[in-house]
Amino acid sequence: MSEVGPPALQVDDLHVSFPTPRGPAHVVRGLDLVVAPGETLAVVGESGSGKSVSMLAVLGLLPGSATVTGSAVLGGRQVLGASESDLRSLRGPGVGMVFQDPMTSLNPVLTVRRQLVEGLRAHAGRDGARRGKDALLGRARQLLDEVGLPDPDRALRSYPHQLSGGQRQRVMIAIALAHDPAVLVADEATTALDVTVQAQILALVQRLQDEHGTAVVWITHDLGVVAGVADRVAVMYSGRVVETGTTDSLFAAPTHPYTRGLLASLPDIDDPATGHDRVDLLAMPGLPPDPVDPPAGCAFAPRCPIAHPDCVGHPQQLREVGPDHAVASRCPVPRRSVEQQEVARG
Repeated sequence: MSEVGPPALQVDDLHVSFPTPRGPAHVVRGLDLVVAPGETLAVVGESGSGKSVSMLAVLGLLPGSATVTGSAVLGGRQVLGASESDLRSLRGPGVGMVFQDPMTSLNPVLTVRRQLVEGLRAHAGRDGARRGKDALLGRARQLLDEVGLPDPDRALRSYPHQLSGGQRQRVMIAIALAHDPAVLVADEATTALDVTVQAQILALVQRLQDEHGTAVVWITHDLGVVAGVADRVAVMYSGRVVETGTTDSLFAAPTHPYTRGLLASLPDIDDPATGHDRVDLLAMPGLPPDPVDPPAGCAFAPRCPIAHPDCVGHPQQLREVGPDHAVASRCPVPRRSVEQQEVARG
């Protein structure tokens, strides 16, 4: 990971809401994120936590009914409030996105060749137009070869339904990386794939990131994926980041009760807390809060097994609990977390 120069992406105080018959639904509530060049930031949380919506807001891909406020700077340029033409010039060279389901993201009635070449032409400008169809087709073939498709020419002739799920996802990655973007957003990019193909896609993204120096925002609920690819983690709950830190520190010393619940819900034959096999998995009770009427204090308090009066009605701000590790909670730091942080400090 490189940390030289300004952030590849910086999001400050992002708010996103949608109108509903009962009033506005506050889906993202004051999100702050920073992604350094070449870094992989994993944004994790259960469905409805605001992970995908926040990145769609940054890319200007939300419907017109959404209300978006705050700041999002991509490559030194303010994204929020930018015109459609400015956003179009940022998508591609500035940021690429790989969506969760390539079957619904690729056009089913167009060949892979047409979809790749049209994307290349859209961002190539006058120089690209002068290069002609052969040059664009050559670039499309090169991209499919880079993402590991064994027969690029056959893939170019194919329609999406003629490719496997893993092949379609490789096509989506090729489209996203066509213009060497500074930031790649992967939204649950391996969720619909089997474990073997998932591992191949993860290795592919890491290899391409190493080769091109791309910053990656990996949106997922799969903590196994996070452990394997991320430099840092931001845990979201009810539209806010409740804990953030390096992957090593957060997995070794999870501090927010929600983060600890997420990790405790994973199967683990050797629990590092006890040194014994763990058979039972934790299931967090209750449901996430209503986004139309979110709580003023800690949103996790109604589901939290250690909530106390200070958690209710008091806004929770991120506070440092260790090197590059912050948590939005008034709950005391668990003893094991304190010991782990002391070890991390050396």
